[in-house]
Amino acid sequence: MRIQIQLAIDGETKKTDVLEIAEYKLGEMTDDEIEQAIEVKIRTWVDRMVQVEWEVIDE
Repeated sequence: MRIQIQLAIDGETKKTDVLEIAEYKLGEMTDDEIEQAIEVKIRTWVDRMVQVEWEVIDE
């Protein structure tokens, strides 16, 4: 299974990618379980791609 995803910031696409889940890993999963597996795969991708840095500049 291939899943195309896009990361957009302020409405502008910054990154696109295609994630893959091997069909044999999906096996006998229900549709809900497959959806959960896709969400986990996407969250893992986002965790790797997105970093937010901040600092206090005025107190």
